Amino acid sequence: MTTTVVDPHLLGVAAELPRSAYSTEELLDAGQGHLSDRLEEMLGSLGVDTRYSILANYPEVLFQGAEPELDITVVDLAVRAARKCLAKADVPVETIGLVLGVSSSPGRLVPSLVCDMFARMPELPRTAQNLSIEYMGCSAMAKAIDTARWYLTCNPGKRVLVCFAEATTPLSPPLPGFYRHFLEVPPDQRQQSVDVLHGFLFADAAVAMVLGADGDGPTFGPVANLTNDLPEDAELGTVPDGGSDIPVVQGRRAYTLSPLVTPRGAFYARETMQMALKDDSCHLAAPADASVLLVHTGSVRILNALCQEFGLDPGHDKVVSSYRVLRDYGNTLGCSVPLMLAEPVRRPAGQGLLVAFGLSFGCGVFTMTVPEGGWTP
Repeated sequence: MTTTVVDPHLLGVAAELPRSAYSTEELLDAGQGHLSDRLEEMLGSLGVDTRYSILANYPEVLFQGAEPELDITVVDLAVRAARKCLAKADVPVETIGLVLGVSSSPGRLVPSLVCDMFARMPELPRTAQNLSIEYMGCSAMAKAIDTARWYLTCNPGKRVLVCFAEATTPLSPPLPGFYRHFLEVPPDQRQQSVDVLHGFLFADAAVAMVLGADGDGPTFGPVANLTNDLPEDAELGTVPDGGSDIPVVQGRRAYTLSPLVTPRGAFYARETMQMALKDDSCHLAAPADASVLLVHTGSVRILNALCQEFGLDPGHDKVVSSYRVLRDYGNTLGCSVPLMLAEPVRRPAGQGLLVAFGLSFGCGVFTMTVPEGGWTP
C-alpha cells in the first residue's frame, strides 16, 4: 500500500506581542556611559528599530542592575497567540490532535511550554498528543512543519496547533561596566561584546498556527535540512551552562557566539537552498524566481549577504518582510519566520521559499505554495 504524504495547509496564524516595546534609541540612551562610540554605532546599525520584552523594566535590568519585573509570562503570551489563532482558523477544537510547543527560551524547564499551555487551556482536548520542540534555535519552524507533515499523513481528519514562543530578554546579562566593539577588545574579552549584542538584538514574541491536510491557505512543501555539516559548527553558538555538564550557574546563563556565525550561516542557507530547489516538488530554478522569500532575521548584515547570494536586491518586494520583521521586532529566534507569515499583507499566488537557520547549527528550507488569487492571513 502506498501512503500519500500530506503537505500541511496553513489554516490560521496569529501573533501576540508583549505590551512593553523599547526602541534602539531608548536602549542606547539607557546605556550612556557604558558603550564605546564604535559599539554604539554597531548597535544602531543592526537593522532593529524596536523590540518587545515580557519585562516591564528592560532598560533598567540591562544597565542599572534592577530586578526583572515580568509584565507577562511567556506561556501566557503563547496561550493568547493560540486562542487568537484558533478563533481565526475557525475549526472545531476537538479536531486538534497534536499540539506542538516550540521554544528555545521557555519560562521553565519542567513542565515544558506545551504542558503549561494545556494547564491554561481547558478547551484543548485532554487526549490530544503533545510534543515539545525546544532548543532548536532559529531553525525551529522547519522542524515543526516536518513534524506536522508526519502527523497529518498518519491521522486523517485531525489538525495540528503549533505555538512558537520566545522570551530571551530576561536572559540578557546585566551590563554594569563599560563595553567596547569586538574589534576594540582582545579575544579573551569578546564575550563582553557578545553580551551587549544579546541585549540589543534579541526579543520576545509568540506566534501560533493551525495546520491541516486541506484548506484554502498556503501549503508547505518538503523540508530540506542540513545540520552540523562540520562537527565544529555545533560550537558556533552555545548556551553552555545550566545543563548537567555545568549545572551551577552564576548569574544569567552564558550565550556564546563565534565570529564565524555570519559566513557559516550564509553557507548553510546557500547549501540547503540548493537542496530544496532540486526537490521534485519545487518548480523554481533559482531563489529569485520565488513569489516571496521569507528568510530568518539573523541581522541586517546576514540578510544583506543572503540577498546577494540569492540574486535579489535588499529592497526587493520579495524579501521586504524579512527586513521589516527584523526592524519592528528584532531577532525573535524561532518566531521570526512565523511572524512574517502573520503579517497582515497579501501574498501573491505562486511558490515562495522559507529559510530558517541558526545555532545548533542547522538550516531548513521549504516551499510555500500560495493558491490562485493570493492569500492574506
